Amino acid sequence: MKPFQPPTKELATRILGEVGFEDRLIGHKMRRRMGPVPVSLYSYEQVVRFFTEDIPQIDLDDLSSWVGEKIGDKDLARAIEEIGRKEMNDLEKYLHVKGLMAARLGQSRRMARLP
Repeated sequence: MKPFQPPTKELATRILGEVGFEDRLIGHKMRRRMGPVPVSLYSYEQVVRFFTEDIPQIDLDDLSSWVGEKIGDKDLARAIEEIGRKEMNDLEKYLHVKGLMAARLGQSRRMARLP
């Protein structure tokens, strides 16, 4: 997958911000005795950190839509969609997505520091 162009200042601001309650993304943490526990994710950075959970569960179609529609990053949304269609287990998919999202977060932090 080719690297993304750096985000615009506006996109970087959205990536570094938070969404409201209605626009949040829901993931699930898996717990031994309780099973899946829903988690509300209000920011892009929270989603990246969520992937460090022992057994994160997130629908990649929902994530792709959220990134494209709520955050406004159409390039990343398409990349997540492509990963979701690949023949690999969920953990491998999550690792790929986390890597892409973390790289985009780094680009956005650098962009935000520019005047």
